[in-house]
Amino acid sequence: MPPFSALIVDYGGVLTTPIQDSMMVFASELGIELQDLARVALKAYVDGDDDLVTSFETGRISEEEFSKAFAERLSQATGRAIEPHGFVRRMFGNSTLEERMLEAVARIRDEGFKTALLSNSWGLQGYPRDRFGGLFDEVVISGEVGLRKPDPAIFEMTVDRLDVSIEECVFVDDHPGHLKAALAAGMTTVLHRSPDETLPELERLFDIEL
Repeated sequence: MPPFSALIVDYGGVLTTPIQDSMMVFASELGIELQDLARVALKAYVDGDDDLVTSFETGRISEEEFSKAFAERLSQATGRAIEPHGFVRRMFGNSTLEERMLEAVARIRDEGFKTALLSNSWGLQGYPRDRFGGLFDEVVISGEVGLRKPDPAIFEMTVDRLDVSIEECVFVDDHPGHLKAALAAGMTTVLHRSPDETLPELERLFDIEL
């Protein structure tokens, strides 16, 4: 039997097509460079210090407040007027569900393993919650619990809700910093780049055919 009893997965960029692809389309629509959008949007993930993004991801400010402030920041960085209305929806609107990954999670759960979603949220409206009942035993979204990756507390919360030991968990994410924190907490980690790479690794870890 595999030494693992639970699979925990990120949402954006793992259960969806790559976030960068959607950001590329959005940047083109705005008439700005992708690198400028990425530099402003991902500051919290590169530098680890961006109160605007972390406040939004942990539910301390509303999407309206975030969109207005973020659009102003992006305008200052690019010299172009950015419309804040619907900003989050527009930035991620070109992402689509990665059905092969959703099918793999469902298959692993059907085989008796516990499953959880662990996601840093940019708003709470974009999740396909109608699909979650068949996929996850637990859903942990940063904006709902007031914690965000890579805080060790959010990993501990997820594991406690699953009622397993942290060493029994496999965690899949597309952000190396989040994986580093999960590994330090005791999880086995998988860096997601594409289903073609991740699915064979999950087959190996859980000893099932996906």
